[in-house]
Amino acid sequence: MRTRKSVYIDRPVADVFWYVADFSRHAEWRSELLDTQTVGEVKEGVGTHIRQRIAYQGRTLDANFQITDFVPGERICIKAHGGVHAHGCLDFKAEGTGTRFDASVTVELKGALTMMERYIQQAVDRVADADFERLKGVLESGA
Repeated sequence: MRTRKSVYIDRPVADVFWYVADFSRHAEWRSELLDTQTVGEVKEGVGTHIRQRIAYQGRTLDANFQITDFVPGERICIKAHGGVHAHGCLDFKAEGTGTRFDASVTVELKGALTMMERYIQQAVDRVADADFERLKGVLESGA
């Protein structure tokens, strides 16, 4: 299952990039996120391990991932490890006076979940749309 989202944010690329790169602030704009911890010695950039606790459809789960690509002002890529197999990238591009923020994530669904892909995709898209609008609002209000 692949999800792609894009939003224009009327803030410079550096502002948007560094805000999004600070995973400890994700709970400010991601509705399902309960908390985030950086685990290990690497605290920023490639090799950083991040653990997030997520509430989704009445359940709480831990998501563990590692930053696999980190180009300041341009791109952050992650790969999940553990129970969920997923990878994705966050891309930042100057557009006019602001920033085009694009995200793409691929999740491997297995077993019975493959039969529910359409419904899972719709739910993920709804949450992502709302979260991107929240991110836009937070950043454009001066965060």
